[in-house]
Amino acid sequence: MAEYNVTALGIPLFLFFMLVEYAYLRIRGRDLHRFNDNIASLSMGICLLVSDALLKTFTFAVFIWAWSSHRLFDFASTSWLTWVVFFFGVDFCYYWFHRIAHTYNVLWGAHVGHHQSEEYNLTTALRQSAFQYAFSWVFYLPLAFLGCPPEVFLVQFLVLKAYQFWLHTQAIDRIPLMEGVFSTPSSHRVHHAKNPIYIDKNFGGTLVIWDRVFGTWQPEVAEHPCHYGTTTPLKTWNPVTANLQHWSMLFRDSLHTRSWWDKIRLWFKPTGWRPEDRRRKTTKLQKTGVKNRPKYDPEVSGMTKLYCSISFALLALLVTMFIFLSPQLSARELVFGVVLILAGLVIISQFLEGKFKLRFVEVVRVPALLWFLTVLWTLPISTQVSQKLELAEVTPPQIEVPEETTLSALPWLEKPAVLSGNTPAVQHVTWHANGTQGELEYTLSYELSSFPEHVANILSGRSTLEEGSRSWLEKQL
Repeated sequence: MAEYNVTALGIPLFLFFMLVEYAYLRIRGRDLHRFNDNIASLSMGICLLVSDALLKTFTFAVFIWAWSSHRLFDFASTSWLTWVVFFFGVDFCYYWFHRIAHTYNVLWGAHVGHHQSEEYNLTTALRQSAFQYAFSWVFYLPLAFLGCPPEVFLVQFLVLKAYQFWLHTQAIDRIPLMEGVFSTPSSHRVHHAKNPIYIDKNFGGTLVIWDRVFGTWQPEVAEHPCHYGTTTPLKTWNPVTANLQHWSMLFRDSLHTRSWWDKIRLWFKPTGWRPEDRRRKTTKLQKTGVKNRPKYDPEVSGMTKLYCSISFALLALLVTMFIFLSPQLSARELVFGVVLILAGLVIISQFLEGKFKLRFVEVVRVPALLWFLTVLWTLPISTQVSQKLELAEVTPPQIEVPEETTLSALPWLEKPAVLSGNTPAVQHVTWHANGTQGELEYTLSYELSSFPEHVANILSGRSTLEEGSRSWLEKQL
C-alpha cells in the first residue's frame, strides 16, 4: 500500500467522534466547544498531517536502517513477548520525549502548539505542532538499536497515538481502577491545565506509571478545576503564527540580547528562561503557571462563520485526498498543495479574527482549490497485487493468461464488489528457477481513476483480489 498514505482515512473518523462529543455535551447542557477555537485546533492538526506526510518516509527509513544495520538483539515480530516488551518500550520513550519537550526551550517550540487551546475537547487532540515529528523520532531510535522490528514499532506507535485521542475530553469523569496506572481523560486534563499546581505533570502516553516512578504524577483535584491554555496566551487563530510563536520569541531574544553566550544557550535553557536584558515583568514563565483569565474570543458575524465553515469543509476534503494520494504526487504538486492548504488556513483564521485584508486573495484561491480538488478526485493511479508460490520442481507449469484484460474478465473474479469491472488490467506470470525447485509469481496490475475507487481499493478491493488470485493460482497447479 506504499502508493497511498492511509493515515488520511482517519480524518473522517476523527471528525465523526468530535461531532458525537459535541452533541453529547450539548444534550447535557455543557457548552465546551467554540467554533473559532475548534477551527484553530483542526487547522493545527492539518498542518501536522501535511508535515507528517512529507517527513514520515524519511524518519521511518532511519529507524529501519538503524534496526537492519545496528540492532543488538533479534526479536521476532511473531512472538507475543516482543509485542509486550516494546509496548512498554514505546510508551517509555514517549514519556521522555514528552517530558523533555516541556523542559527545554527549543523542543517546547515544537510542542507548545498542542497546549495553546483555551478549550479542552476532542479537537484539542489534533491540535499538534507541525514540527513535532521532526524531533520526536530521535527518541525512538534506541528501540531500533535494541532490536524492535519496524512493523512492531509502527503498530505500537499508531496504537499509542490513537489511544491519546479519547483522553482529550471533559465528557468523561474519573475512571475507577484505571486512574494512576493508565492515562485517562482526568489525568490528561491535569497535563493540559495551566494552573500552577498542574504545570508539567502527567507526561505519560498510554501509561502514567512512569510519572509515578519519576515524580511527575498529579491527580485532578476538585478544589482546583482545570483551566486551559499556555501561560503566555497565543491570541490568534493563525496556525502558522501558532507553530512559530515560541521559536520566534527565542529568535528575537537571541538577536537582541547583548550577551553572545545568552544568544546560544537561550535555546537549550529550561522552558521559559530568557536573558536578563530581555525579560519583561508582564511575561509569565511556563514553569510558574497562571491563574484563570478571559479567553481570546473575537466577535464576527454569522455570515463570516458560514463562509469559514464552507471554506474549511472544502479544505478538509482537499487535505484528506492530498495526504492520501501524497506518495503519487510530483514535487510540483506537493508544493502547490501545501501552499494552497496553508493559504486557506491562514485566510480562514484571519476572517475569524475579523480581519479581511486578504479577502481579494479569495478570487484566486477558491478557483485554484476547486481545480485541485477535481485533479485529485480524478487522479489515475496504477497499482498491483502479486502472489508467489514455491514449487518442488524445476519445470515451469504451463499457465497461459491474456496479458491485456479487465477486472470483470478475470477467470477467478466474476464481479468486483467495489471496483469497476471495466477497469483495465494486465496479468503476468513469471517462473523463477532456484536449484531443484522454483517459484511461480503472478502479478496483476490495474489502474484506478477516481478517489472513491482508491479508497475502496484500500478498504476491500485489494484484499478481494489477493485472496481470489491466490486461490485461482493454486488451482492451476
